[in-house]
Amino acid sequence: MANKNKLNSTGSDAVPKQQKLKKQQSDDAKDYSSFKVVLFYCSLIVFLPVITFFGLKSVILDRFFNLNDLSSNIYSAVGAVLALHLALGLYIYRAYFGGSSKGEKSD
Repeated sequence: MANKNKLNSTGSDAVPKQQKLKKQQSDDAKDYSSFKVVLFYCSLIVFLPVITFFGLKSVILDRFFNLNDLSSNIYSAVGAVLALHLALGLYIYRAYFGGSSKGEKSD
């Protein structure tokens, strides 16, 4: 008889545990989604200016325009700064306007 009581009592507790598990999985999915967004923008902020600098310098300015080293470095640095500002602007725009959608509920 003691075993039957344990089975009955755990059966009624299973429903709230399942709801807690589903809520935890939902929260984990939201956290993972936020992590992916932040990781994408951090890598964009770090790597886009570097790629822009060396891409402008080696491919465009040195090859097509035949600029001297100082001029190509200056123009490449300006391009990298513009790329950095573009990446930061995209991140700020996403953080300000894309924070919540209509389907999400805030707790």
